Amino acid sequence: MKFLLLAFLISSIPPSFAELYDSANHPNNFRRLMGTNLVLDFDGLPTSGKLSDDRLGWSESYWPSNKGGIAYRWNHPNPTPFKYKLYTREELQKMSKQELEQLSPAELYDIANNDYNYTLTRRAFSLYNARDLWWEGICHGWAQAATHYPEPREVVIRNNAGIQVPFGSSDVKALLAMHESYNYKGEEFGFVGKRCRINGKVEGESSSRDTHQSPPSAEEAESPDCRDVNAGAFHVVLANMIGILGKGFVADVDRFNDVWNQPVTNYSSQIVGEEPVDATHSAQGIARRVRVKTKFVYGEELMFYTPEAAARGSKNFVSKKPVTMTPHQEYRHKDYEYIVELNANGRVIGGEWITETRPDFIWNYKHPKTFKNSPIPLAALRFIYQPLRR
Repeated sequence: MKFLLLAFLISSIPPSFAELYDSANHPNNFRRLMGTNLVLDFDGLPTSGKLSDDRLGWSESYWPSNKGGIAYRWNHPNPTPFKYKLYTREELQKMSKQELEQLSPAELYDIANNDYNYTLTRRAFSLYNARDLWWEGICHGWAQAATHYPEPREVVIRNNAGIQVPFGSSDVKALLAMHESYNYKGEEFGFVGKRCRINGKVEGESSSRDTHQSPPSAEEAESPDCRDVNAGAFHVVLANMIGILGKGFVADVDRFNDVWNQPVTNYSSQIVGEEPVDATHSAQGIARRVRVKTKFVYGEELMFYTPEAAARGSKNFVSKKPVTMTPHQEYRHKDYEYIVELNANGRVIGGEWITETRPDFIWNYKHPKTFKNSPIPLAALRFIYQPLRR
């Protein structure tokens, strides 16, 4: 989904048609992030797992750029993206808590920081446009923030003018997402897979809003960049990160051009049988081919409230209240089936997809230890972000 600033990581990776690991698809790409060697022995990989902290993997908007991103007044009865008035200090001092709660996350941040020139708000307006595509936004920032930070709780910040600035959970989540969407550059990455740039959708996964709703040709779908992420590497990273360490990562769950980053929360796998090993496999060092089904679960986006959506029975909207550990947390899952390839020592050395649906790539990074002002001025998040208590 939405903006993805990872081209510098994947543009120089050579294509490969092999089902064994190549450099772009090796699970050891996650080793630095884990701080330890990955378990590669198939029998040592857990068949299920979940995050060790259930305050992670939270649902949230991807803050669409065509609405102004984090400058969108999501809690206002008439949001009018890009066209609203910015209030003076004197006007803000006369406003009620309910009126202040209708301001955008960016405005609340500026006011809390005594910035009546609205630096962050104006920066958001400069980045986005009402003509941006509906799926563009900061899903990569949301997914990484939901992976790294326990869900924030509501907080009130008193600024120098005595204004009590009320941040809801989603207001703080928007700021975290914006921070993470720009501040992962230069940090240590774990990245497995290559970006597929072929337009189209896996059968049954398109939306009416998608420009390209049909699958691409078989030749395009099986091009090197669209075959991955390698199924064996996917299984190893999933079992190590979630199953062994209880740590999350982010997956682009759209196989083709569109990028939909999601925070992975849990999985369950079952072995359904073994596949034949022929002479070609043996020549590559493959001794066993194990067929696996995996239920892959991730946090899903929340919607902005509209009367129309509420009338349709929707209930999981962006909220002033935290959603984790409540019925308003939104999860989705995909059912994957694939073959894991093992060598004679029982170590996973590759894999092959059976289902057409699959992740395009999986990634994570070591997030900054402190909040930063560059390139987006959000260092004051250290005073605003307060994690939800368990």
